[in-house]
Amino acid sequence: MRNLINYYYQLEPIDIHQSNSYYTFTVKNEKYRLQEVSNLPIDQIYHFMMELWERGIYTHQIISTVSNAYFVNFDQKRYVLLKYYVDEKEEISFSILEEFQRQLLYLPSFSSSKSRKWGDLWSEKIDYFEYQMSQFGVKYPIIRESFAYYVGLAEVGISLFNAYFDAEEKTTLSHRRIKWNSTLYDLYDPFNLIEDSKVRDSAEYFKSLYMRKGDILKEIVFYLRNPQLSNYDRILFFIRMLFPSFYFDAYEEIMDNQKSDEPLKEIIEKSKNYDELLKEIYKELSNYMTVPYISWLKKL
Repeated sequence: MRNLINYYYQLEPIDIHQSNSYYTFTVKNEKYRLQEVSNLPIDQIYHFMMELWERGIYTHQIISTVSNAYFVNFDQKRYVLLKYYVDEKEEISFSILEEFQRQLLYLPSFSSSKSRKWGDLWSEKIDYFEYQMSQFGVKYPIIRESFAYYVGLAEVGISLFNAYFDAEEKTTLSHRRIKWNSTLYDLYDPFNLIEDSKVRDSAEYFKSLYMRKGDILKEIVFYLRNPQLSNYDRILFFIRMLFPSFYFDAYEEIMDNQKSDEPLKEIIEKSKNYDELLKEIYKELSNYMTVPYISWLKKL
């Protein structure tokens, strides 16, 4: 790896450390990570990075090779070299996430794009999951017993999104996935950025926080009372909370890698009162707007 870095980047790395999908090292006290990036759109991500840098938001810097390529191939995998300026182990707080989101609001708005059409994307994902279950579900008894409940939550979210989606709404930059224990490295990683609604990060953060501590209603109510949120933002936040990504992320990991579904037991146990949290968020929304009638939440 040392020879590869020297050949493609003309850098002399010190103390190379290997992880599952990346290598970290230093050069003259500056930190670098050679990071696997699969099939992500590097040109678009480089554009995001440059746009942010011009406005003083210093994401990790994509370093080009000596031949001006954005990536190198090694061991049948694609890697990008990033220079970074943060403590990669420091966990973020919600206030840090909010400050990052506020900075992004000053970026020029993006036009509505495919990345915004959650209804279509979620429907396609659910259809594929249901096909998988019809073919392979017999191998996964825990998934088989729990699948319908979580799909039901997602389908309510899809229905609401299709009813409320505003095709003229502009997007900002969010993250592919932000969790309560995400680090500053995750926050400033340009390969973790995606064009989407500003509430995406908040919803994903709170869903993961719920899985950690359970009772997070006060934090969510405080968030929803933020005067910078529009009612449209609030209903989109609720819709994203309806989509149980904590379950589907684990589901995909199990199915894609043919693992045991035993780890889902903990997720199911931790989320057994999730519908109660959704009911309270639903009630809070009624303080700001006329909420859609959802019979099963009304009956809880």
